[in-house]
Amino acid sequence: MNYQYPTGYFAESVPSHPTDCRYALKITTPAVNQPYTLFVLMMNPSVAEQTASDKTIDTLIKNYGTKYRQIVVVNTTPVIESKSVNLKNRVNEIRRNMLPNTKAVTRMVRESGYFHFLIATGNVIKGVNEQPYIDLMNHIDSITRGDALFTIRLTSNGYGGHPLYKKAFELQNLTKVKRKDANWHLVAVN
Repeated sequence: MNYQYPTGYFAESVPSHPTDCRYALKITTPAVNQPYTLFVLMMNPSVAEQTASDKTIDTLIKNYGTKYRQIVVVNTTPVIESKSVNLKNRVNEIRRNMLPNTKAVTRMVRESGYFHFLIATGNVIKGVNEQPYIDLMNHIDSITRGDALFTIRLTSNGYGGHPLYKKAFELQNLTKVKRKDANWHLVAVN
């Protein structure tokens, strides 16, 4: 099911021409005077695009659209796949697109100025997107200037929880996190 973007919200896919990969979905909000951009790291892109949202993007807009000037959704892998369980069948594509994805995301983070980074991957999959996740987080860590890392809720495996099916309280009260180990498991910061 596709959702329409609310009035005043404009989306741009990166790249802008249709492909089987998406490096980012940039959503400009009506809150253009807010100082921060919200980057949201998820596992893989789904069906949302420039002209139509989806349930996950709709959840992000409803909960964060008035707090940030822009919401930029990036992914551990740019391979468009609605069902993350199918990613294991696309490992070669994921590996082939790992470096271009990391470069594109790193460039966008550098260009954004002030930002918050919401890690919302759910549990990463060993042998599928674990290494892309680690590499991408290492790059993000190397270019941040003390900008905060957040999650909605930590998974039992120490990854950032996916925003769907979370309580409004959890969505509105993000947990500040930091790196726990070399594999970028996360731990809450008090």
